[in-house]
Amino acid sequence: MTAHDNLIVPTPEGATRMLARYFDEEGLSGETLLNAVDLILQRTDVFLDDALAVTKATNGFESACAAGCGFCCHTLVSVSPPEAFFIARHIETAFEPEARDALKARVIAYAERTAGMDGAQRYIGRQACPFLREGDWFCGLHTARPLVCRAMHSGSLSDCKRAYETRDATVPAPTMAVFFENTKAYISAYVSALRPRGLKVYPVELAGALATIWREPDAMARWLNGDDLFDDVRLEAREVTRTVASQK
Repeated sequence: MTAHDNLIVPTPEGATRMLARYFDEEGLSGETLLNAVDLILQRTDVFLDDALAVTKATNGFESACAAGCGFCCHTLVSVSPPEAFFIARHIETAFEPEARDALKARVIAYAERTAGMDGAQRYIGRQACPFLREGDWFCGLHTARPLVCRAMHSGSLSDCKRAYETRDATVPAPTMAVFFENTKAYISAYVSALRPRGLKVYPVELAGALATIWREPDAMARWLNGDDLFDDVRLEAREVTRTVASQK
């Protein structure tokens, strides 16, 4: 951990030690993997609440984000495989069968439609995240949304709106780098704690990863056994960097 204006910021090294110790003590299984993701998301929510309070007090930064704005929800979403499995489980358990099946069909159609498109191309083409509800622009995945989405905090709604209306992903919106330090720490931890255990861990595109999980029989068990299930939706580091930059 590092101190930042009275805020304890997770580091990749500290997050890796925590996650590795958890798996050493609890073992690695589908259940412990999903529990670890849940724990990290809970820790992230606490951290971001604290970070917003500290940045407001020390830098005057106030988040302009609110339910229903959704301007940044038109780009590529990068997640880790553990997050993808967590979201897939959430979809299976949190929705009624009819709504679940409709959502899964929407995600798969989005994955097929946007395959090969980077974040800027999706933004310019107004390819809305398949979890962004039509009509009210509420996030249909809010409680299970991934780390990168939780880190997104803009200080200017007007800048986000202008970027969206002009289809210009390079329009800057004020934010604070500290919000992304937490995401980087835990994404790094997934890699550093799980690769030594033989798992294939790298950034993947959310919709494509979910489509893979639903398409491949026994996806979780096979991935835990070392199968490289997500190679087709793997994101290169430069693509992730460009996507985060366009979101900021």
